[in-house]
Amino acid sequence: MEPGRRTGAKMLTIEQIRTACAKSEPIQLGDPVLAQFSMPLREMFYPLGFPLQIETNSEEVLRAAAISWQGFTKLFDTPPIRIRIGVKGGSSSECPPTPVCRAQHHLVSNIADSENFSVIDLNERFAYIWLTEAAVADRGYLRYFFIESTAMAILATSYTTAVHAACVERKGCGILLCGDSGAGKSSLSYACARAGWTFITDDASFLVNNRNDRLVVGNCNQARFRPSAVELFSELTGKKVIQRAQIGKPSIELNLQPLSSISVSFTSRINYVVFLNRQGVTRQQLVDFPTDVARYSMHQVLFSAPATRKVQSVMIDHLLEAGPLELRYRDFDWAIDRLAQLSERGW
Repeated sequence: MEPGRRTGAKMLTIEQIRTACAKSEPIQLGDPVLAQFSMPLREMFYPLGFPLQIETNSEEVLRAAAISWQGFTKLFDTPPIRIRIGVKGGSSSECPPTPVCRAQHHLVSNIADSENFSVIDLNERFAYIWLTEAAVADRGYLRYFFIESTAMAILATSYTTAVHAACVERKGCGILLCGDSGAGKSSLSYACARAGWTFITDDASFLVNNRNDRLVVGNCNQARFRPSAVELFSELTGKKVIQRAQIGKPSIELNLQPLSSISVSFTSRINYVVFLNRQGVTRQQLVDFPTDVARYSMHQVLFSAPATRKVQSVMIDHLLEAGPLELRYRDFDWAIDRLAQLSERGW
């Protein structure tokens, strides 16, 4: 039995308590809802540079978290997010199904079944997770659906404003690359990095709340590509095509840490917001993009509590003050050159 594991003893009857008291025997009270479940293992991590403390009774949980957030160091002096993860045997040896996520006000639930679920209190920046040994045995499932998603949900609804965008930087000029799935965010951001730009993130950027400098943080440790990207980047040839947690789109993950030719950074200050469009483009050009469309697009991924939502709305408005742009392109080389001109001479 792992350290701290308890089975959730049933409630004692009054007669059992009376008898124990009469005999001066120690009383082990019941804990049917596992409120007192011991989680003696504790470790601090720094996803996107923010302190996060995990308490658990499973070494495998800590190992999985270490893989998710390797390379991150403390960047922000904020109160730690707390996540408690209890692991029990379970009634099945099969990996649980895909969880269903729901949110109302400051509460978020992520439920796979009666034994595998998480509950998040956004106001308290606290979550508890219950998992079976079968769920923990599938490291991809554990990381994607519970460890990473829980931490990111709290970060994206407390200290940051999540933006569905890649981010690159050139000579101190940060550019967010926004767009729908398939617009080329990952490929273009990596192509910029190969051309000497600094790579911040390929898909998810997090605008740090309550700042005036439009500071964005991201995961610069890896980039993910669609399988067709092997035609663009020879270094992807032979890389394994995977699906995150067996449900995501087929992708190739490239670890950027060993690549000395790629400059990376966890942060960038944003000068321009550029929406990518390569659908049916007949003329390659950089043009104005409607600010209200950009604003609605960014708001639709938010699910924060009302007070935080107001802060995030202000942050998005500040981000878009310079006026969003649209890059209509077919050719990566042209797109990189046009973005370089933007970074040097402005719009």
